[in-house]
Amino acid sequence: MTCLPTEHTEYTETTQAPAVPGPPILLRGGNAVVCQRGVSILLAPNLKSVIQMKPTRALSFLHPISSGWLAVTALIAVASAAETPSSGPYREPFAESFPIRREQHLQIKAYADRLLQEQTARALASVQPDYSSAEAYQRSIQPHRDRLQAVLGTPPPGAKAGRVTKFQQVGEDAEAVVFRVWIEVVEGVEAYGIYLLPKQRNAKAPLLIAQHGGGGNPEAIVDLDTRANYHSFGREAVRRGYIVWAPALAMRCGYCNDEPIPGAARELLDQKLKLAGTSIIGLELHKIIESTRTLIQVRPEIDPERIGMTGLSWGGYFTMYATALAPFIKVAAPSGYFRDQEQQMKRAAADDSRLADREFFGGLGHAQAIALICPRPCYVEIGMKDGALNNLDGARIEAERAAQYYRKLGVADRFQFNLHPAGHEFDTPAILAFFDRHL
Repeated sequence: MTCLPTEHTEYTETTQAPAVPGPPILLRGGNAVVCQRGVSILLAPNLKSVIQMKPTRALSFLHPISSGWLAVTALIAVASAAETPSSGPYREPFAESFPIRREQHLQIKAYADRLLQEQTARALASVQPDYSSAEAYQRSIQPHRDRLQAVLGTPPPGAKAGRVTKFQQVGEDAEAVVFRVWIEVVEGVEAYGIYLLPKQRNAKAPLLIAQHGGGGNPEAIVDLDTRANYHSFGREAVRRGYIVWAPALAMRCGYCNDEPIPGAARELLDQKLKLAGTSIIGLELHKIIESTRTLIQVRPEIDPERIGMTGLSWGGYFTMYATALAPFIKVAAPSGYFRDQEQQMKRAAADDSRLADREFFGGLGHAQAIALICPRPCYVEIGMKDGALNNLDGARIEAERAAQYYRKLGVADRFQFNLHPAGHEFDTPAILAFFDRHL
């Protein structure tokens, strides 16, 4: 069989020869003459060739001829037959399409990661107050206060003005009278806490809201029983003439050996409340704020212009956000809970993040909560040995973010960040000294 060359092209292992009409293919060295319809050839310079029949498979072979050329003959009948549909249905193993499914997942991951990076940048820059005056500042942060309420679901559905349902004296000593108090703040839901009334006080005395931490109770922070990390805060405050109100959070107390409460674990309660449009944090913020507001109204010994709040750990968290939402709280001193917002958002977006990490992604960070407290005085403290719970470098970064709101408003002296030498605990003298200065 004779073939008149129509094209001569140099091919490598990675080059696919064109398919053109014609009789059999003649190859020489690294050159190829392509003369056969439907045949694509990859030829290496060493004369080893890979033959791909297109559109389908075909038997092919190479053989030498006397002129030194190689003739490649394809069984064109096989190629023609492949164009005819088979008698059975087309089938392939599921595994063959896994690369497609994998690519679909990876595309969505890249898209989600990009969205979260953009959202992090927006969140960090979202609170930009008007510093032209104290009044302008307050007007400019109100939309952020409204947004925080919406994110947390507070006030919760059915919220109502507080009503004292029980004010029970349970003890008395040389320094204080001790009361247990219940105040209904939602139909069927009461805020509960311990109220310490100092015997040595002025006719109108300042009130400190003392918020216990995770796994704790109000009895611990007012020192009805010993919990070392509070350093007898309630008693020390009473000795300085402060009334102390210690509201309870719905926490199972680990160091009290509390029994489990079937169907009412905190995590389950939070999930159910979110289905109803609020959250455990939103409800508890309302309990703290409304119960305090009620006490101010019904207890004549409280000076309504001298209300402060402090708390340790989760209590520190609630101190920041309750004070941000309740302007009648005049001074805040959160302790043991202060974290870099950017670091938290990156953690929430990480591939190995947990549900708890993602809880309030895109909400107001700790410094932004303090922006809603400004220009009211705020003292933040973290223990130098508390790095396991609060990254100290991150706390410093967040503190600088918080401080700039006060600086720009011209009240830099009202914000203080303290790294004390201990661990996850109150620096009680420093906290009380701050209240003494500003209340």
